[in-house]
Amino acid sequence: MGFGKKFLEVFSESFRSLFRGRVPLAALLVGTPLLFTVLFGVIYDADVVNDIPLTVYDEDQSSMSRTLIQAYGDADRFHIVSYVSSEEEMKAEILEGRARAALEIPKDFSKEVRLGRGSDFLLMVNSTNNMFGNAALSASQEVARSFSVGVGQKLLEGVNLKPSEAMNAAYPVRLGVRITGDPANGYTSFMLAGLMMNGLQIGVMVTLSPLLVTEILGLRRGREYPSWILSLAGALPYPMLAFVGFLVSMLVLVNVFAVPMRGSWLDACLLAGAFLTFVSGVLLLFSACVPSRELSLQAPMVYIMPGLLYSGLSWPPFDMSTVAAAFGKFLPMTYAGIALRDITLSGYCPELFTNCAVMVGAGVLCYALATLIFDFRRKRGLRSIEAGEVAA
Repeated sequence: MGFGKKFLEVFSESFRSLFRGRVPLAALLVGTPLLFTVLFGVIYDADVVNDIPLTVYDEDQSSMSRTLIQAYGDADRFHIVSYVSSEEEMKAEILEGRARAALEIPKDFSKEVRLGRGSDFLLMVNSTNNMFGNAALSASQEVARSFSVGVGQKLLEGVNLKPSEAMNAAYPVRLGVRITGDPANGYTSFMLAGLMMNGLQIGVMVTLSPLLVTEILGLRRGREYPSWILSLAGALPYPMLAFVGFLVSMLVLVNVFAVPMRGSWLDACLLAGAFLTFVSGVLLLFSACVPSRELSLQAPMVYIMPGLLYSGLSWPPFDMSTVAAAFGKFLPMTYAGIALRDITLSGYCPELFTNCAVMVGAGVLCYALATLIFDFRRKRGLRSIEAGEVAA
């Protein structure tokens, strides 16, 4: 039997095995990235943190303080849940979790403002979850700026300035903002594509990892089957089916969760193919080295699971420590997570071909090392069997 027939035999058997069993491996390869997309898409469906519970302590009890409170109440980010009459009650609302933020307006607030001396008010935020803290602070700055400009305009109108002149005097320098990529600053567009890619590599990990060690332990085929055919033809159906899972998940990402697809689908597919090459090569290397099927699933987790943290998806690589950035260079997610986000949100990834070349090169290198180790261990096992038969 020639190499081609042997390759097709091993490939077809490996492909068919993906559809056997009560829970076919094919379901994990396609379903895991889809499951990550749906689960995290539902979590991030609101896109931004709104309705932060706010308690109010108003010592001033003036029309101006009530206007400020109304400005916070009208902001989408805040939801006023209580009014308190002392600072101790305000702190208790925060500490006991009934409110996540507190607005304290001091006595004589309006009087000090009208006299031109200015006044401070306090926003207290429970930032044990910094998503509340960041959202509350950014929204509060916007509310405070708008309120201050409005008050300043009214005061200047009181000294006979026209409304437009009063506005220009109260707010002489204005900031214009243009946000590209993700104008809504939503978490869905920011995170969901990378989380889907993480699900994709986990799906490949839990299915492909035992492949070579199973053959080493079972030795179902003899020397007439070269090790490179067993490793390549046996592994190839896994990334092929996982690629289908990628396409299905991307369609859900774009059409169900409204993540924009401003770039080329061809670029996204090229990136996914290179990513699966890298992931598959690394997992085959683990599989060739470990002594048991159990370890073939456990050992890669130490390598795969930190990928999301070190990839730069949520924390930029340029602000990581040297050690963290160096470790990230060895992880597939580093080259795929941000690149896919650039393709979807910006329409272009300047590092696309560089990243793909790195992933394909790393994947081929890992596959070559895995095949050499697999060949050595397999032949040693076959020699042991042959020696036992001769002795018998």
